[in-house]
Amino acid sequence: MTEDFDRLAHQMRNPVMVIRTLAKLMAKSLAERDPNRPLLAAIDRECRRLDSLLDGDFADLVCTNVDLSELIANLLPSFQVLAERQGIQFSTQFLDQPHVQADERALAEVLANLLDNAFKYTKSQVTLSVKTEMNTCKISICDDGSGIAETELARIFDPYYRGSEVHGVPGQGLGLAIARDLVVAMDGTLIAQNLSPGSCFIVTLPLS
Repeated sequence: MTEDFDRLAHQMRNPVMVIRTLAKLMAKSLAERDPNRPLLAAIDRECRRLDSLLDGDFADLVCTNVDLSELIANLLPSFQVLAERQGIQFSTQFLDQPHVQADERALAEVLANLLDNAFKYTKSQVTLSVKTEMNTCKISICDDGSGIAETELARIFDPYYRGSEVHGVPGQGLGLAIARDLVVAMDGTLIAQNLSPGSCFIVTLPLS
């Protein structure tokens, strides 16, 4: 399995590099205020994210003091562009601005994964909120989509499991399983809750 992944990762690196290079060349040819520049910047960020996954950067996590506000600020531009293109209301609520004990790259991947998921299933809005409780920080990512059947909540983080509400949305059923494993490796928890309407995924991590 490891050899298969290494072979696949090797084959994917060149196309990713080509995409990044083309995006940078296109950006250089655009005026400073061209509305397409944010799209190209988002492509570059997502390619860097894929590079991290292909390099296996999450094999050995190192938890340090992470400025959560700064980490989220670096994630937002890609999803703000996506929200504008899809006509989705995307908002953030920072009740606190904490520092957490986490692996910075792994946490960025977890939040990007959960936001990807929310944007896939939402109808009109996605909310990311941050607050502290006692010695922990809670990061909630909520949408107003179809939600998750109560009978499926216990299985939603199982590898390859996809709920009954997917309705043709593409995916392999691995994103949530990977996100949960990364959070647990950082001494945190990841849970799913139903809303009316929609669903909410809550990451809890220790404060620094």
